Amino acid sequence: MIKKANITYQSFLRYLLFFLLFLVFNCIEKQVYPYSTCILVYCTYSSCNIILSCLLYLLSFIVLGRVGLLGPCGIICLFFLIVWLLHRKSKHKSEFLYSAYTTIAMISFIILGDNTDLISLERRIIVAVITTLLSLLTIIAGRALKQKGLKLKFSFEEFISLVVVTSIFGLGICNLISPLLWKTVIAFTILFVCYLFNFSVSSIVCAVLGLSLSLYYGNVHYLSIYLLIGLIAQMLMPISKYFSSLSIMLTDCLSHIIFGIYQTYQIFDLLPLIIGSAFFCILPKKFLQDFKDRISLFKEKQLARQSINRNRLMLSNRLYELSGVFTEISSAFKNFNLNDMSEQDAKKNICNQIITNLCTNCTNKENCHATKRAKLDCIEKMIDIGFAKGRLSLIDMPKNLAEICSKASDVIYYSNRLIADYRSYCLDKQNVLGGRELLSEEADGVAQILRGLALEEGTTLNFQRKTEALLTENLLKNGILVTEVLIYGNGDDIKVSLIVSSTDYQIEKLQRLISNTLAKPMTLCEKTNLTQDKCYMLLRKSCNYDAVFGIAQATKDGSNSSGDTHSVIKINEQKFLVALSDGMGSGSKAEKVSASALSLIESFYKAGLNSNLILNTANKLLSINSDDTFTALDIAVIDLNSCHADFIKYGSPYGFLISENGIRIIEGNSLPLGILQELKPSICKTSMENENMLLLVTDGISDAFGESSAIIDYLRSVPALNPQSLADGILKKALELSDGKANDDMTALAVRIFKR
Repeated sequence: MIKKANITYQSFLRYLLFFLLFLVFNCIEKQVYPYSTCILVYCTYSSCNIILSCLLYLLSFIVLGRVGLLGPCGIICLFFLIVWLLHRKSKHKSEFLYSAYTTIAMISFIILGDNTDLISLERRIIVAVITTLLSLLTIIAGRALKQKGLKLKFSFEEFISLVVVTSIFGLGICNLISPLLWKTVIAFTILFVCYLFNFSVSSIVCAVLGLSLSLYYGNVHYLSIYLLIGLIAQMLMPISKYFSSLSIMLTDCLSHIIFGIYQTYQIFDLLPLIIGSAFFCILPKKFLQDFKDRISLFKEKQLARQSINRNRLMLSNRLYELSGVFTEISSAFKNFNLNDMSEQDAKKNICNQIITNLCTNCTNKENCHATKRAKLDCIEKMIDIGFAKGRLSLIDMPKNLAEICSKASDVIYYSNRLIADYRSYCLDKQNVLGGRELLSEEADGVAQILRGLALEEGTTLNFQRKTEALLTENLLKNGILVTEVLIYGNGDDIKVSLIVSSTDYQIEKLQRLISNTLAKPMTLCEKTNLTQDKCYMLLRKSCNYDAVFGIAQATKDGSNSSGDTHSVIKINEQKFLVALSDGMGSGSKAEKVSASALSLIESFYKAGLNSNLILNTANKLLSINSDDTFTALDIAVIDLNSCHADFIKYGSPYGFLISENGIRIIEGNSLPLGILQELKPSICKTSMENENMLLLVTDGISDAFGESSAIIDYLRSVPALNPQSLADGILKKALELSDGKANDDMTALAVRIFKR
């Protein structure tokens, strides 16, 4: 059943376009022939309303005054009505089958011809063959435009079909109306395409449009003229669309003056180009840019970007789940119940064991006149003394018990053993509780890290497509061959990933170009060779400040190694850590303790744990490790973006912050790390400025100077510009004050902050 036409605004425009195509394709030649049958074939193929399509098809011949063709064309309409009924439910249609239908349908034209004009049989056959070929090309071209538009790349056969159909359309416009109208369309289209696309696309469009005029005039020079016009318009378009528009008219005029292509050239010949250029110039820039962005978006490969964000989200969810596991572990350690025995219970238990194991089995129990209550009271007093002193002797036994007990030495020995067992139990319990607390804190710290990573990875990356295109263009203009660019992030967290030729770049030039394009200082932070000819590079926003370091050391006279160790590490892209660790004493043991403490703290900071947890853990591990393993620790964590600094001191001497405004002392009053399990560091937070110098020293240098004021006086007397010179100078001065002898390990660490 033929469906009823449902006329809407879009369908009205659609069938108006079909009617225009019927008119234009009928006028491919000077005389009207039914070439527009190819459009009717496409309407049948694409399941348009067949009745309306046939009526418009026949109406086009009436408008063109070729009523004589209504007979054979009416038979063609009837034939395709039958074809439509046969294939209306088919999902898969073959363009070659419909091309064959065209051949069958054109038999009526070959036989009947035109009732008013005598058309030779040979001519009718040629028209039928051309119409059959055009129907095939029209179906392919129409289907490509309908399915792909400007979103996807055309295949070779689709491209060829579009070229032929467009050229034929232009030829029909020239015959139907005027070549001047087609020149107006060409001028506008060239400028529009040059604005939207690169040279390769615009040159193809110019050639296709110029081909129509070459076919109309029978002169191939028109093809070359419009290729030249498109080339110059494309070159000037980045400068100004007005310059590009003006170049079209000048190029056309100069082509005639220089090469004499046109037989005559008047202002009337220039008018179509003026009108087409004017139409383009009045288009708002916002409209053109939005249209260009939409086309660029169609070309952009979104799958990789969406995959990145999807994988980040999946990783974020998994990290959150893992953080929950470690949170539960931390909670389990905190809520773990350990069977506890109070001191009073222990005393009663010891007293009962003495009565049960000694008094009950005593050989002299028949002669012992003391009552059980009296003996128990005396033993309780004795055990109280034992708990207070830690160990009993005979003089600690109460007089009443000593007078009646024949085995006083055994009672003292057994009591001491039980007291020692209880003290060992208390020590084990304390170690278990300390270890449980340590594990709970570490699990909680890991959970915090995982939650932070989950939050970071769960943030959707914002890709900057426009900036990527601009950066690619700037790099190529400056001779750097880049094949892929990816820019993501915002503000200070912006990142640029590149695939560049391994031989076509200089790092300094690359960083400068990227920094200028993004209006942010960028620094190369990662580089990986992918193949022999390509490498991957990652750039991040540079920090506002940078730092240089200087270190000077002297080992204690007579010692084989220094107990002082130092560290300068990068925690992340913005923060770095400097630290001095002074193991108590000198030699290999002090060096081992100092290096272990520093290595432990470095690892924790790199993992992302917070400072309080790091220092608390390191302190506990050192305090339970072995006897006399403690170290003085001086740490500074500096943010190179904000220039904010955190100073953490454990039993270390004064530090000094040198600036134009004077010298500040950074002091601490905490004991060295590892002496007590519960120990709080001295923490100082401050802001540094450009050209500030930080100086950290160990007690070997501070003891040599005697007082902090002596170090300040020295620092005021020397310029604080080069950190290495400052470190060398203060070590040299400390040795001079010690008569050239190093009475202890000496280390000076200097750091200068400067603005990039």
